[in-house]
Amino acid sequence: MDLKFEEENEITEISPNTSKETQTLTWDLMGDQVDPVKDYFVSIGYPHIKLNVKNIGVHSFRVEVKHNIKNTVIFDENVTAGAIVELINNDHMPLIPSGAYTVTIYGGLGLPKGQVLLTQSKEPL
Repeated sequence: MDLKFEEENEITEISPNTSKETQTLTWDLMGDQVDPVKDYFVSIGYPHIKLNVKNIGVHSFRVEVKHNIKNTVIFDENVTAGAIVELINNDHMPLIPSGAYTVTIYGGLGLPKGQVLLTQSKEPL
């Protein structure tokens, strides 16, 4: 989520992905959507990401993190009911591309409930 400030006729965009060493997307799944989607942006110089998922619902769901332009899937993981999963990209695909990503939770039979944390870093996680 980018913050925008209007000052006179100028719009300044401040991205939370440029101000700290690591950046995290924190997403609470409320169990109110079948296949929720959220945008995520990896800044240039942050080639490592880690995904933590906690499923507190009664049904499994699948988490997909995909680069929008390259159509590359970085993570595609099934998370069973009650499970906590941690995935680190440098285990499977070192140095992910910067740019826009789409994070999709495929709910299948149920409404996904839990939490998704996606962290980017300059150093391997």
